[in-house]
Amino acid sequence: MSIKIEPYKDIARVYDQVRPNYPAQLIQDIIIATDIGATSSLLEIGAGTGKATIQLAEKGFKIHAIEIGKDMGEILKGKCHAYPNVSVEIGAFEDWNPINNDKYNMIFCAQAFHWLDVNVKYKKCYNLLKDEGYLVLFWYNSSGDKTEEAKVLNQKINDIIQDYMNRQTTEKKEVRAAHSGVFKKEDRKAEIEDSGLFEIINIFQYRTEVKNSAEEYLKSQKSIPAFASILDKLDSEMIQEMEEKIVNEINNNGGYVGTLFDYSLYIAKKVNKNTD
Repeated sequence: MSIKIEPYKDIARVYDQVRPNYPAQLIQDIIIATDIGATSSLLEIGAGTGKATIQLAEKGFKIHAIEIGKDMGEILKGKCHAYPNVSVEIGAFEDWNPINNDKYNMIFCAQAFHWLDVNVKYKKCYNLLKDEGYLVLFWYNSSGDKTEEAKVLNQKINDIIQDYMNRQTTEKKEVRAAHSGVFKKEDRKAEIEDSGLFEIINIFQYRTEVKNSAEEYLKSQKSIPAFASILDKLDSEMIQEMEEKIVNEINNNGGYVGTLFDYSLYIAKKVNKNTD
């Protein structure tokens, strides 16, 4: 029988090093759309290592952040020492309750809402929000728009990874929880609307480009639970062989991997109705 382990166990540090921050315009659009200010109270779900937390904390907002992962939570706590308006709790949002039945002006979740129980998350957020409160959700994914050269290189890398996945011979008892986080935009929109508890008032889209060297590319891949779960099932010699082949492939094809990242921001407002 396999045991599920935290998706970011042992990879939180590399996640914090290589994952991008959110576009400054995205943060500004949140502030403008929700009209949050100095007296507003914010709740963050799945704060991770604090990528979004710090971008809002730097603007002086009062934030209570929840993170389920112990490894990520320790990094988050360390960062937040510099921000007295930010408090952190380690635990699952589904099990968490505010000490004084606090209500929030805005609940936000960056890159993590898909991990939560769909039967719990919307109703719980609804009940934790003040009237006229906002649920703000945002994600990024690598874009499907690629040059022909990039498509060829990505396919070669995927072929190398698949070859080593086929060589896995042992099944470890510990299995990393993994989720690609990839959804079609209309699926995310439908899930929010199907809850019947929130009205989407705006959807924003952004795009950035990142160019990674071979070593940077490998590091970024290791921050992804789905890739880390592949490494979990390979011995150290196989991992080294696979990494060397990937590095050589990249260096033989221009020396870097260019990736376009598409960011989606959903601003949803609480629908004032009785949910009991």
